Amino acid sequence: MKSIQAQWVLGLIPTDRLPDLATEAISAGIESKSLVELAGLDPAETDEARRLFEDVLNEIGYEGMAKAEALRAYATAISASIVKSEIAPFEGAKKIWQATLHVGLTSFHDLDAFIYAASEWEDRPQDRSMFEKAIIEEAVRWSGTHIERA
Repeated sequence: MKSIQAQWVLGLIPTDRLPDLATEAISAGIESKSLVELAGLDPAETDEARRLFEDVLNEIGYEGMAKAEALRAYATAISASIVKSEIAPFEGAKKIWQATLHVGLTSFHDLDAFIYAASEWEDRPQDRSMFEKAIIEEAVRWSGTHIERA
């Protein structure tokens, strides 16, 4: 749920998607009065969906999340997906880069390794293996997972 909260703070989740996410959360065993209400909303009820989602976060004990914290949580989740080979290294780095651009924190440099690799990928095809290795190493660091890759 922290990854969902991070995506919400970063503006990466469309409001009309919140009822579906609420249904998924209920199916995963998360319980909250507002979550049930949110799951029953029509996707067009965007103002009510926003309010209910914020209520859900409060009810399950999630405090407010700053944009920098949200970027870190998002990068951790994407990194875990890279490490598990659920997403290609370049695609993951690109998602992190796009989220950083979307938020516009110009003085936030924690994710620069991902951003540099993603931004140079297209222009330097001869260096893609180097960038892929760097992305994977950074993903391992962010996810806290150790892997063996061929």
